[in-house]
Amino acid sequence: MHRIEQGAGFQQKVETRDGVLPIKRSRAEVHMRMMGLLLLVAFLALIALVATSPPRFLYDEPYFANYISLLHRYGVTPTFLNSLPAAPGPLCAFTQVVLEPLTQLQPVRMRFVNVLLLVMVAGMLAVWLRQQNCSDYVVAACSVLVAPMTWALAGMALSEMSAMMFVTLSLYLQLRGLTALERGRRVLGWFLASGISLGIAVWGRQPYLLLSGVPVLLALLERRLRMPALIHVGVVMAFAVPLFIIWKGLVPPSNQWQQGGLLLTHGLISLGYTGICFLLLAPRLRWLPAKVLIGLVVLTAAANASLGTFAVYLVRSVVDRYLPAPAVFAYGKLCGSLFLSCGVAFLVLLLRFIWEGRQDLKLITCNAGLLCVAISPMFVPHRWSTRYAAMSLPYLILSAQPWREWRLKTVMTAVAGCGVGFLSMFEYFSYSR
Repeated sequence: MHRIEQGAGFQQKVETRDGVLPIKRSRAEVHMRMMGLLLLVAFLALIALVATSPPRFLYDEPYFANYISLLHRYGVTPTFLNSLPAAPGPLCAFTQVVLEPLTQLQPVRMRFVNVLLLVMVAGMLAVWLRQQNCSDYVVAACSVLVAPMTWALAGMALSEMSAMMFVTLSLYLQLRGLTALERGRRVLGWFLASGISLGIAVWGRQPYLLLSGVPVLLALLERRLRMPALIHVGVVMAFAVPLFIIWKGLVPPSNQWQQGGLLLTHGLISLGYTGICFLLLAPRLRWLPAKVLIGLVVLTAAANASLGTFAVYLVRSVVDRYLPAPAVFAYGKLCGSLFLSCGVAFLVLLLRFIWEGRQDLKLITCNAGLLCVAISPMFVPHRWSTRYAAMSLPYLILSAQPWREWRLKTVMTAVAGCGVGFLSMFEYFSYSR
């Protein structure tokens, strides 16, 4: 008889009289290899899109190109900070100026800076997953392209990627600190460095300031983290407060008319987009009990129908062509209600993850951080963009990782996510030619 034994990784081996021979790879390994090939093709497609993109600034890119001109004119001074024409902070300008000898401030080359930053984000995630003995650390980290909104952030000369790179570094350092805590070692240095990285990120995207609340939550659960959490928050505030004092607000003076108030709908929309990306990374049918899910959908739809707060018109041109005006209005309300329902359901799911994983400080860090970034658009009531939801990317990857299974459906949802991201970028660039 042959004796079957588990080999390295997913591969099995069979012992015969002629020695130990490998047998057919498991389905999980095959699917993981398929995923790796898909992500390689997706990354090459992103590079091709950027390389052939129009040689002029598009959409919001002129705002951030102007950041660089202002920095050259005024230097790092209050005048420069008060002259910024858009809401984000100046970090993206600092990043582009450092690489100006290579980019010469040409639009296509400046877009490649964000591609490089995305590679750095994936690299830091891969390093952490490898330290956690995840055999799929490369494929899992490169899954950043499965979130469709990532393509716009990495393929255009916008402001998010530089801040996201420092947030990823902050997350990595914080998780290393928690690992040191488990081993009985000092953690103060890790949390100090994490706070510095997060403080720098706030100079790029102010909503990341909410992440300073995660160490506070950890300190409530673990007394030994009280001083590290205090130092972490203090360092972040030391970076953020001077900027806000100069601005006399949370955004530059040119955009202060837009700040103030909360808009719950924006937070739920962001949670909806984030939840869909989570599902693309870790597809499952039953994340919540069916009765709970149905109840959330019904309540959300009823609230949206009565208050009339949100409508979404998917494939609007087709709908307008075949449906009468009253039906189009009802269609928008239905799609909006379903989208808000996704946000409510994902909020409940994240709270469940945080509660069930309360004994694991690393899990709490990833899930609570994901929640903080996902709800941050509720503090931006004047406008909404899918880029806001994409800012949670490093937390999204690590939160989904424990739930990922290498099956065919995981590959198919990844194809869908990468496909939507590719088509959106292709449309952006082709429409602007």
